[in-house]
Amino acid sequence: MSDDSTLSASTAARPRIVLLTMPSLFGAEIMNRLAREPGIELAGVGVSVRVNRKKSWFAGVNAFRAKTGWRYFLFNALVADVAWDLLRLTRRPSCLRGGAIRLRRLADVNSETSLQWLRELRPDFVVSFVFNQWIGAEVRQCATTACLNLHPAPLPALRGADPVFRALDRGLTSTGLTIHEVADEIDAGAIRHQATVAIPPGSSECGLYWLLIRDGADLFARFLAGRVDPVVPRLTPTTGDDYTSFPTAAEVAAFRKAGGRLLRFAEWRQALAAIE
Repeated sequence: MSDDSTLSASTAARPRIVLLTMPSLFGAEIMNRLAREPGIELAGVGVSVRVNRKKSWFAGVNAFRAKTGWRYFLFNALVADVAWDLLRLTRRPSCLRGGAIRLRRLADVNSETSLQWLRELRPDFVVSFVFNQWIGAEVRQCATTACLNLHPAPLPALRGADPVFRALDRGLTSTGLTIHEVADEIDAGAIRHQATVAIPPGSSECGLYWLLIRDGADLFARFLAGRVDPVVPRLTPTTGDDYTSFPTAAEVAAFRKAGGRLLRFAEWRQALAAIE
């Protein structure tokens, strides 16, 4: 990995970016924002089509539903598969029209075929935002400058698969965005930049995720273009250095019993309509 001075020098030359994300409502917004940034070149997008590393697609989906329950499962289906299919039917996200950005479905980002695709794109940065696969050393080495992730929480607090649910479930009034280097341990690489985000009262998970995705995609785009200094503000984590996986069905039930909402359908429709 480069130091901050190397990072600034590289971003001045309109760096090539490869984005790793999910085929989803959120992933589409991230793609479009990075593609619109004049200070970078979005050369490729890899979208994960894997649910569980050790299981087939169907078995992985069934295991996810069994762990998290039907409500959380359907919430994820709406913001991921359903939204992505509707977007693609209407030729969105707009950045993928014309084929200038190479889109690839990734069953395993660490496979030899995925590595070959990455090497052919010659990225300065490999970046991930809302991506559900572990990124190995060989993938990280495909980036000539850095491999970075944006996590929708103020690391080291709220490490793990769904920090937005955890922030709401714990009744926090603010959360954050963290740009960090990708390391062997998930959400544990060196922090490059952080920002605090207030949680609007009464937020649903979908609504707060959408806020963090839009703010985070904009922050990531400006950071990669060299328009945000790679410095870390003094943030005080509110929950400690913890790691949590997806919530269980019992945790989701308790969240809803306490008045929490996973999704308001009107919010989902508005976000879907907002995607160019």
